[in-house]
Amino acid sequence: MHARSVALLVSGVLIAVLARPSGAVDNVAADQRLGARVGYVETFEGLNDQYGPGWDVALFFNQHVWSRLFFDLHVGAIYLGEPLDPEIDDDITNIDNIETELRTFYFSAGAIYGIPLGSTAYTLTTSLAVGIYSASLAVATDFVSDDLSDQYFGGQAGLGLVWRVGTNWSLEASSTLYYFATNAQIDDLLWFFSDGTVEDPMMLGINLGLIVDLR
Repeated sequence: MHARSVALLVSGVLIAVLARPSGAVDNVAADQRLGARVGYVETFEGLNDQYGPGWDVALFFNQHVWSRLFFDLHVGAIYLGEPLDPEIDDDITNIDNIETELRTFYFSAGAIYGIPLGSTAYTLTTSLAVGIYSASLAVATDFVSDDLSDQYFGGQAGLGLVWRVGTNWSLEASSTLYYFATNAQIDDLLWFFSDGTVEDPMMLGINLGLIVDLR
């Protein structure tokens, strides 16, 4: 399925969830909760010109802190794949038939706040976090293959809608904005392999997830 079709499908699910009534009351979550989400990623700030959209997957853990405030830990991966121009890595490195694939792994820590929506089982969530992003480039030539990586400091902000479907289970539709800054120098992996067009990459993830309360 085309990536933009996935985004439309996720948007349709979110609208359906918002429109569906429920008789239960969601009191945000238990003291701890564990979840996973997967979705579509749109890219900006030069990444869209070099790699276009991709997809991401994440695992997260929430610990209750106070009232509706939770401590949030995330581990995830964003896959953008091969560059849109198959010849750009050949031109940059002066190596014929070189192939590259971009993957970004991240670890983040921050806070998430839940706002119950009236007397329904829906909860609006907002989140803010800082993290370490590791851009990993899988490089393959006719003779050798290797993985190169650089680490960057960045942050992320999110907005989501959680729908409680059982005593311990919830479904989630969310969007997350990812941002980190490169060194914008020749020894910077992402900047170099984008021919200097990617300096402060930004990505927007649109995700569906499953959450279990650890009661």
